[in-house]
Amino acid sequence: MTRMRLWPNSSVFILLSCFVLLLGGCGKKGPPKPPLKKTLPKVKNLQTAVVDAGVSLTWTMDSSDEDAAGFNVYRSKAQPKKNDCPGCPRDFEVITTVRVKAGETQFQLVDPDVEGKGIFYYKVTPFDKRDRPGPDSNESKVIVE
Repeated sequence: MTRMRLWPNSSVFILLSCFVLLLGGCGKKGPPKPPLKKTLPKVKNLQTAVVDAGVSLTWTMDSSDEDAAGFNVYRSKAQPKKNDCPGCPRDFEVITTVRVKAGETQFQLVDPDVEGKGIFYYKVTPFDKRDRPGPDSNESKVIVE
């Protein structure tokens, strides 16, 4: 007399393998984290002034940071038809790029391309050697008459 098996050997093996895989997958899981990267320091005290040649911009940065390769300088002109409200977003455009020399901490630039009269806003953003931007500086306002 032969006995009949309820479960074939291969089915038992597959069930046990699935059970082991489910239990073996436990552990602490979470969303992926971006790799740690050093953030560039913020530009300090951006100031603007009207000069004969255009608009003069001056700013400083900590000398301890060697990751900054340069700065992008942005300009925005206030729209006369829109109400100029503090804190409202502005449309800035890049007007030039300034490269950093070793040990340089104070920067100065003259924007000769100011067209017409009005209120202009400037900001400066550092970037690293891979062109990754840092935090924006303060916005500096100048009135050209």
